[in-house]
Amino acid sequence: MNRYFLKGVSLLTVIAFASCSHDAWFQKNDRAKQMEEEYSSNFKTIVLGGQDVDARQTWNTAVSTQITLTSAKAGTLKIYATDPAQGTAVAALYTGSINKGETKTFTVARPQDATTLYATILDEKNYMIDNMAFDASESKVTAAFYTVTANARQMNVARRTIQPIFDFPEDADASKFLDDVPAGVLPYEQVQQWGDLRTGTCYVDPSWTNPINVTGSGCTLYIKGNCDFTNRKFYVAQNTEVFLVRGATLTLGAESASDLQGGCNFYIAEGATLRTVNGAELVGNNGLHFYNHGTMEAGKLQINNASVLYNSATITVNGELSTENNNSVIVNDGTITATRLHTAGSSHVQNNATMTISGNTDIDSNSNTWVNNGHYTTTGNFTYTAGSGDVINNCHLTVKNLFKIALASTNTNGFKMDSNASVVTKYFEAFGPSHIFMGAKSVIEVTETATMNISTQKYGNSSDDVPYYGIYGPETGDKAVFHAKKIVSGAEDPNQCFVASYLGQLVVAYDESHFPQGYSDGESDAAKANGGIGSQPYYVIGDGAIVEKTENIDYTVESSECNPGFHGGGIVKVEPKQYVYFAFEDLGTSDDFDFNDVVVRVSVPDANNQSTVELCAIGGTLQQKVFCGDTQIGEEVHTYGEFGDNTKKVVGVPITELGTVNVPAGTSVADLDIKIQVTRKDGQVVVIGAPKPGETPFRVTVTGDEEGKWFWAKERTNISDAYNLFGKWGVNMDSNPDWYKSPVESRIIKW
Repeated sequence: MNRYFLKGVSLLTVIAFASCSHDAWFQKNDRAKQMEEEYSSNFKTIVLGGQDVDARQTWNTAVSTQITLTSAKAGTLKIYATDPAQGTAVAALYTGSINKGETKTFTVARPQDATTLYATILDEKNYMIDNMAFDASESKVTAAFYTVTANARQMNVARRTIQPIFDFPEDADASKFLDDVPAGVLPYEQVQQWGDLRTGTCYVDPSWTNPINVTGSGCTLYIKGNCDFTNRKFYVAQNTEVFLVRGATLTLGAESASDLQGGCNFYIAEGATLRTVNGAELVGNNGLHFYNHGTMEAGKLQINNASVLYNSATITVNGELSTENNNSVIVNDGTITATRLHTAGSSHVQNNATMTISGNTDIDSNSNTWVNNGHYTTTGNFTYTAGSGDVINNCHLTVKNLFKIALASTNTNGFKMDSNASVVTKYFEAFGPSHIFMGAKSVIEVTETATMNISTQKYGNSSDDVPYYGIYGPETGDKAVFHAKKIVSGAEDPNQCFVASYLGQLVVAYDESHFPQGYSDGESDAAKANGGIGSQPYYVIGDGAIVEKTENIDYTVESSECNPGFHGGGIVKVEPKQYVYFAFEDLGTSDDFDFNDVVVRVSVPDANNQSTVELCAIGGTLQQKVFCGDTQIGEEVHTYGEFGDNTKKVVGVPITELGTVNVPAGTSVADLDIKIQVTRKDGQVVVIGAPKPGETPFRVTVTGDEEGKWFWAKERTNISDAYNLFGKWGVNMDSNPDWYKSPVESRIIKW
């Protein structure tokens, strides 16, 4: 059949509404009765496979559901049959404004298969500021958004001003880093006694080929030239000061490097090198201090028990760099590379320049301090456990694989980020009662998947001193940004309730999906006790936070020394309109079940409870008029366009708007008494409307899909051939209620 395209037509707008009467849905004389009987018999055989119509079947895929909902925020309220947080623009079943704390009651036409609905609050930019799934399986439901009263911690400050509790030491005085041995200092061989230095000051150079054995406490030893102690002992007693002057190299064997004594100070001047042989471990214990302005090289490097490593130049560790216990300290003002950084006990690390870890970084004590004021990179995993108050990122942290925070503390400890600071990681995992505090325009960038399982409780401890667990932006001002390709739940217990809390001024941006697993809490008693009715989301959105697909966000963080920046796509969301479709057979024949003789659709009501009525398809040759109750909507359908001799057309796009109707409060679109008046060839006028339960249908009512669309059958194609599950639904309305979502593509009008 030729496809038909319209020219402009004048419209009759109808604003009156007649109540939904289902009486006398088909007026018939004897011939009409006979055709109806033939139609019913053929329908049973052809469409239902010889089975009877379900006695409850109304041939309507929509269920009118009354919703009473209380909002915790002011904005635009929308109700969806599909989770709108998955980034695809979906059609809303309801749209209206709502105030903070307001309770509204309204009725929607929900798809029969959609027993869970989604309530969303949008701000003035159409950004999601609240989202909740709720059980809508009953005809009347009540739902309430959770409220959040937690305040964020103020982070609107300049970079590098989040100070740790621990007071890091300063570098040694510049006078300690020497170009040469001071005048008057004697060589080791002149002051040693039987190979030992028991007191005083001396220097060693390559001319000394025996062991070094400084046994007196408080001595001073200068290293000059290339002094290789690979195969001989190098021992200095406690509280010895060792100076590597410019150009000096001190190479230590494994035994000597692991037996440096407490209280010693090593000063490594520019151009000097302290190294261990063949990957040996260098150990600083019991108050030993390394001050490096040159080069340090070791297989492993331990800083333990009140020892200090202060680096202003270059340190290369081919294995693990570790610090633990009794306020041991590492400060980096230069460049440090290692295969692992491990902090434990009451140890403290501060990077002010460049630190690169080719393996993993592990922070695993609640007494640790880890502060990054520069560029810190770990090519493996960054794992932060236990829960310290002093894990702070003031600049740029790059994690090539996984950033994992898994805390056990319930106080304000967590991971803190200054304004304009950033974390860039491939994967992100947050477990346990964790806090992440982000400053203004700071960015966490997850290039792949962020997995959330932040708390096993609803929010955490809600006392004034302990904020709720979750991710915080600043309290006021510019927002922080948490951006991931996709965000998922890591909860093993489906009844856990919230696993992510977004709090403060925070943008949560996702590229693909946001908790695509669905919803966590089902219909548990715990959820109901908390004010919900089941099917709770994995997350809660606090005041000031938004959750939105990246391409729809109009927000920018400019790139800087400490931040790669963030640029939302700025694409304004265009949300499709939801419709209910009314598809008719006009009984022109008794064996044609394509339900396209007339197809009209009615939009969900707008804020004024007004819906549009549009003509979508004309597949019948008889004269037909569309009515809502007793009120005609528009003109005879064939007047819309130039048909010529062909009066029978099926079109692939909506033809025209017939008019508008007002939808009374407490009524859904699916309840409207949409019917057609048909003038038969013998002049008899019959009216076709909604069938009574269990009757053979001449009208099928179908909800639109996520885009508000439904695709009717091609001309002379039985609806059960276009939709193979239609007949199964007809004989058991509990079976395949979403039949209309599975068409045979070649047998429908796709538009």
